[in-house]
Amino acid sequence: MSWEAKRAIAVLFISIPLLIAVYLCFNSHLLYQSSFDMTDGDVIGRTLIIIFTLYLFTKIGFVILKSTEKQP
Repeated sequence: MSWEAKRAIAVLFISIPLLIAVYLCFNSHLLYQSSFDMTDGDVIGRTLIIIFTLYLFTKIGFVILKSTEKQP
């Protein structure tokens, strides 16, 4: 796999979580379902899982991006 392809994958791993985070800021109905009686702990737990998952994808993207940098 060429470094251009790895760089493109890294950019996707960084940009997609950012877009999802911005979407969730403006449209937070995905964090809770109105059909169920959810407590605050359920909403906080779901939010923490989403934050951790987005952080992991972004971290993977930065690791791939760093590995594609040219060595001096």
